[in-house]
Amino acid sequence: MKVYDLSKDTIERHQFGDPLLRHLTDKILQLIDLPGGRALDVGCGAGRLAVALARRGFEVDGVDVAASVVEQAAQLASEAGISARFFVADFRQPDARFPDETYDLVVCSEVVEHVESWRSVLDNIARVLKPGGLLLLTTPNDPAQFSILDEYAGHFRRFRWRELETGLSEFSVLTAFTVGFPLTRALHWAYTRILLPVFFKEHSPERMWQEDSLYRRFGAQATYRLAQIDDLFNRLKLGTTWVVKARKLRSRAR
Repeated sequence: MKVYDLSKDTIERHQFGDPLLRHLTDKILQLIDLPGGRALDVGCGAGRLAVALARRGFEVDGVDVAASVVEQAAQLASEAGISARFFVADFRQPDARFPDETYDLVVCSEVVEHVESWRSVLDNIARVLKPGGLLLLTTPNDPAQFSILDEYAGHFRRFRWRELETGLSEFSVLTAFTVGFPLTRALHWAYTRILLPVFFKEHSPERMWQEDSLYRRFGAQATYRLAQIDDLFNRLKLGTTWVVKARKLRSRAR
């Protein structure tokens, strides 16, 4: 994943300063109606969601394939005075550190698009969730929107709903909508089709997220406001990103 090749400072600024990730975090937290319990953040990155869940009273474990960001997440939690555990693991495979039917909540945000065998990740999530446990899933919508930004991030795909639904056979889908239409989607189009090829020549997160960049000072907050306006149109399912809340139906046969 190219984003994990960035400097530590850039990863942290991106994960905690990116307006669209911030907006997704808002959406995820709004959908959680549990008072607490055990939570697992699959693909935890630098700890953005894990820390937010711990602050909501959950006992949190985070897992990611990249040791560098797992270390960042653990450091962030420690500096914030938050108790959370972080592991390096490939969640496509069962792992004894994550026993069957352990968690009340699993969050998997912007992960399955990075994995060719993405159904194996959802299968493993179903394994570790308790019956009746909740899954909060976000992932890019609509293959027609695939762009250089997806390539840069290491995405293998964007999902139509009927494809994503095939990985949720052990779940009852409680809600599914998209965020990012029409304004965020138009912004992505303008950036990838006009600004990037004509003015910038290459996509550079290091430049975008440097301390004194114009985007950090002015653009990020404006983009966050656009994303909030887009929420008026979430039910149209024409946005950039799926947001799914689903409940595990039952125990697996032993």
